[in-house]
Amino acid sequence: MEVGEAPDGRRVVVTGIGLINPLGIGREPFWGALTAGRVAIAPIERFDSDGLPVRVAAEVRDFRAADLVPRRLIAKSDRFAHHAMAAAELAFQDADLEMTSLDPFRVGISFGNNSGGWDICERGFEEYYRQGPSVVNAWQATAWFPTAPQGFVSIRYGIRGFSKSFAADRASGACGVLFGHRSIRWGHNDVVLTGGAEAPVTRLGMASHVTTGELSLCPDPARAYLPFDAARSGLVLGEGSTVLVLESLEHARGRGARIYAEVLAVEQRTGDPERPDAMESALRAALRTSGTRPEDVDVVFAEGCGTPAGDRSEAQALRRVFGNEAPCPPVTAPRAAYGHLFGASFATELACGLLAMRCGVIPGTAGTTSIAPECEIPLVREPAPAEVRRVVVNARSREGTNVALVAARWPNAI
Repeated sequence: MEVGEAPDGRRVVVTGIGLINPLGIGREPFWGALTAGRVAIAPIERFDSDGLPVRVAAEVRDFRAADLVPRRLIAKSDRFAHHAMAAAELAFQDADLEMTSLDPFRVGISFGNNSGGWDICERGFEEYYRQGPSVVNAWQATAWFPTAPQGFVSIRYGIRGFSKSFAADRASGACGVLFGHRSIRWGHNDVVLTGGAEAPVTRLGMASHVTTGELSLCPDPARAYLPFDAARSGLVLGEGSTVLVLESLEHARGRGARIYAEVLAVEQRTGDPERPDAMESALRAALRTSGTRPEDVDVVFAEGCGTPAGDRSEAQALRRVFGNEAPCPPVTAPRAAYGHLFGASFATELACGLLAMRCGVIPGTAGTTSIAPECEIPLVREPAPAEVRRVVVNARSREGTNVALVAARWPNAI
């Protein structure tokens, strides 16, 4: 099967990338920092972390919401919605799209977010208990809710098409991409803003995430997040937003858009999170639906959550799918440089795949030096030149949601 010969439904392509990331604001600053091997994980600066077991995070620095977000919306929303609105604006700019040229009922939003707006929530508690209810932000209830990024982006641009928000732990953004892709294939939308946003780096947010048992307690930024390493001890929280513009192929061609890649398939499976079966099933389904042979995949962007059980299970799934019929393709987990972004993570790794196709460079997995025997995979540790034509992107949640995506370089994307 050739690129794009899907068994049914319309073809879906990516035409815009918007990034608000700890490594940089915008596509080029982010990609330049990532491929230069820079790491954004550092001691927490936004608040005093004394008394917390976690001392490091990946913070978005030098971000001024007012540079990209209307001031009338800033006071009504939380930092994670600021990230989403800013990333959406950058994505529209990158795609050379304006809502005035689109039917608002044919444009949708499909975002992921795991846990809502921590900053405004924490400030609201403090205002209420220290100063009384009269000083609490009047927009508190709508600002913290996990659907707020979708809501505020739709308000800003007048988007009225088929839209959804998804909360599925680490796979939140992956579910957003999955259903955004389907909404175009099934004819509900012509254009979809997809991805997600998170901003959990507050004292309350960090304290809450610690209870999952997934956060690394290592205080050394260089050793805290080590996907597939023998010394891995969990993940490091990051924040930010990635928004991608998905379009039907006919819509993109009709306006002469620059196309990064075609999203050939996105598949989801659920199962025991301690076992590799559901991830294996999702991977096989995505390869089958896209008409991709295992040997056709040039790189896998792994979940790489950094927990002993999670990495072991993912490595087993990769070996089962790719290791029997052909050598496993290179595997990378670039989030080791900018933290796990939960709702924003999947779209960020997909953006990395799109840029790897465009630039001929596979980003590395920062920090990992000694791959655990039970995680034996061909892990890319340093940025490496390569011809990248097809990529696989993985996501999985703590509860057992697994998503796999296959994308192919567009012939005219470079």
